[in-house]
Amino acid sequence: MRVINVLLSVIVSLAIGFGALEGGLRLLGFGPTVSLTRFDAELGWSKRPDARVERSTSELDITIETSSLGLRDDELSPQKPQGEQRVLCLGDSFVLGYTVDRHDHFVDLLESAWRAESRRAQVINAGTEGWSTDQEVAWFLSHGAALAPDKVILFPFENDIYYCGQERYTRYPKPRFNPDGSLEERALLDPGPAPLSRRLATGRFLNHLQTLAQGVALTDHFEVDGEMIPREFAPLLRERPEFMADAEARFRGALKALKARCGELNAELIVCPIPSESAIDPEERARFQANSFSGIDPEAWSPDRPVDFILSAAQELEIRTIDPRPGLLRSQESAKLYFEEEWHFTPAGSEALAGVLYDELSSGVPRLDGEASAPLARTRPSLQELPSELPGWLPWYLGLALMLGVMYASTYRAEERPLPSLIKVAALLAAIFAIVIGGAALLDLMPAGAAGWTLTAFILGLSGFILYKIGPRIDTILELHVAFIRRGHWYLMPVVTILLTIGSLLFVAATSPLVAPFIYTLF
Repeated sequence: MRVINVLLSVIVSLAIGFGALEGGLRLLGFGPTVSLTRFDAELGWSKRPDARVERSTSELDITIETSSLGLRDDELSPQKPQGEQRVLCLGDSFVLGYTVDRHDHFVDLLESAWRAESRRAQVINAGTEGWSTDQEVAWFLSHGAALAPDKVILFPFENDIYYCGQERYTRYPKPRFNPDGSLEERALLDPGPAPLSRRLATGRFLNHLQTLAQGVALTDHFEVDGEMIPREFAPLLRERPEFMADAEARFRGALKALKARCGELNAELIVCPIPSESAIDPEERARFQANSFSGIDPEAWSPDRPVDFILSAAQELEIRTIDPRPGLLRSQESAKLYFEEEWHFTPAGSEALAGVLYDELSSGVPRLDGEASAPLARTRPSLQELPSELPGWLPWYLGLALMLGVMYASTYRAEERPLPSLIKVAALLAAIFAIVIGGAALLDLMPAGAAGWTLTAFILGLSGFILYKIGPRIDTILELHVAFIRRGHWYLMPVVTILLTIGSLLFVAATSPLVAPFIYTLF
C-alpha cells in the first residue's frame, strides 16, 4: 500500500507540473487550434457541417459557422428557386473568409448589394481553408454542380498553382487532375488524428524549438541563388523551376475539367485570381523581399507573375476572367486591404473586392423592377462611416481590473480605501498590458525567423531568471517534495505544490522589480 501511495504522489506531482507548463504555453499562444475541417475520402478534407469555430488573434476576433451542407452560408435547398440566379464562389481561405465576419465578407456584401436593388440572386460561399484549385474543382464535380449555378466564379491564389502538382498538403492527401482534364485515380487514405504532440501546447513548443534549431525542411524548400525558399513560392519566380512544369499543366487540367462541367450545366465560368498583398502594396513587396527573398535578386521574381499566369491559362481556354488588381490598387490608397500577420483580407479589402465583382457582374444579374443599377457604395456605408470597434484587449483589461480591484479592496479594506485600491490594481494591469501588447507589436514588425527566436529566448530567459532568483531554495523545495512523496501523502501534493509555488513567486517578486508587477497582480 505504501508503494502505491508513493507512486501516486510522484504521478500527482508530475501531473501538476505538466499542467502548469501546458497552461502557461497555451496562454503564450502555443495551444492547438480548433479545426473546421475533417478528412474526406474524395477531397482530402472538407468542412464539418453545422460547425462553429471562433478565431481570435491580435488582429481579429471572428466566428465561422457552417450550414448543414458544410458551407459558410445560409441554409439553402439544392433545388434552385424559380427566377433566382445562383452565383457559386469556389476558392480557399480567401473565399471562406478566414479573417472576416460574414457581414464584412465579399460574398455576402455582393449578395446584399444585389438584393437591395431587387435582384433575385444568391451568392454561395463554397470556400474551404487550404484547398487548392484541383480540390475546388473536384468538389464542384461531386457536390457543387447539384446546386445548379448560373455563374461559377473561381478564385485561385498563387500557391494553388504549386499545390495542383502535389499529392498532399501538410499531413492530408489531396486529389489531382491530369493535364488532359481527367481526375487522377488514386485512393486518399485517412492520416488519422493528429499526433498527441501536435494537440498539446508542450509538444508544439518543443517542435518549435526543434524547427529553430534545425532550420527549414529540405523537402518543403528549394534553393535559389543560395537562398532556401518554400516551394509554394516558386510561382513568383520569373524563371520557372523544373518541378513547376507539371504543376502548371495540372492546374490547366483542373480548369479544363471545370469548364467542361460548367458547359454541360450551361453555367458561365469566370476566373478571378486573388493577388497577394505584395502585388498591391509596394511596401509589403519590400518587406517580403527582406524577410523571404533576401538573397534573391529583386528582378528575379514578381508578385504579379502568379496572377498573370492564371489569367493567361484561363484565357487560353477561352474562359472569362476578372483582374481585380486595378480596383484593389485604387482602394489601397485609402484603406489597409490585408492584415499584416494573417495576410488575408481586412474588412476593407473584402469590401474592395466586392466592389470589383459588383462592377464586373451586375449587368448580368437583371433587376425585377427594371431600374438602372446603383453603385455598391449606396447599399452599404463605407468603412470610414462605420463606428470603430473597441480593441479586443480592452474588455479583458476592464474586467480584470474590476475583479482584481474589488478582491484587493475587500481583502485590505481596513488599510485601504476602495478607490485607491482600484487605481493601484488598474495601474499594475496597465503596465503589464502595455508590455505584452507592445511586445506583440514588436514581434509583428520582425522577420518571421527573428520573431520566433525572440519569443523563444524570452520564454527561456524568463524561466531561467526565476530559477536563478530562487537559487539555493530549490534544494529546500525538492526536499519537501521528496519528504511528502516518501510518506505517500499523495492527496496533499496539490496543496504542497501550490504553497511552494506561491512562496517562490513572492520571493522572486520581492527581489526583482522587473517581474514584481506581473506577480503581484496575480495576488
